[in-house]
Amino acid sequence: MQNLIQIIYISRSIFPSSDAFGGLDPNVARILAKSRTNNRKEGLVGVLYFGDGCFFQCLEGEQEAVEKLYQTLLEDPRHKDLKLLSRKEISERSFPDWSMKFVGIGTEMKRLLAGYGYKSFDPYSFSPEVTQAVMGLLHAAADPTESSTIAPTSNTEVITPHGDQSVRWALFISIFALLVATAAMLIAAGIIKLH
Repeated sequence: MQNLIQIIYISRSIFPSSDAFGGLDPNVARILAKSRTNNRKEGLVGVLYFGDGCFFQCLEGEQEAVEKLYQTLLEDPRHKDLKLLSRKEISERSFPDWSMKFVGIGTEMKRLLAGYGYKSFDPYSFSPEVTQAVMGLLHAAADPTESSTIAPTSNTEVITPHGDQSVRWALFISIFALLVATAAMLIAAGIIKLH
């Protein structure tokens, strides 16, 4: 029997936000690509949202793997002010098909937060109720960096990669970052030698 846990944590980026590639900050694209590679190896799943300079992330998997990654995150220089919002045992993964789902749903997030009286994405002031509402939205939303469209739910904006230039840019950046990370790993492992 698996000992699965879910953690939800937040942190602040140390880099200035940029919408240079259709809403997917190049720094976030690199983090996303690396997370997908590492999480797949460790059997972890989850979702990432980045807004107003803050990361909101959910990780799920075997307790030992989640806790090991969380300890690594505490020392990661790409963010600061890491705060654990929730930690609980779960019977099954909420994001079974996502090594790391990325959600870039600015309009829907703004609408949800406005309903709770927020003018910006400030997860440090979220109540448990708002945290769960955000999780519900992230769970239902499509990932614009994936090549297939996910069927909409009643309150989710559908993002279709085939018809939106900015989403194609986000996908391109995500794939490029993954290729760069893979090449760096191969060089570090000595499989590829540079002369």
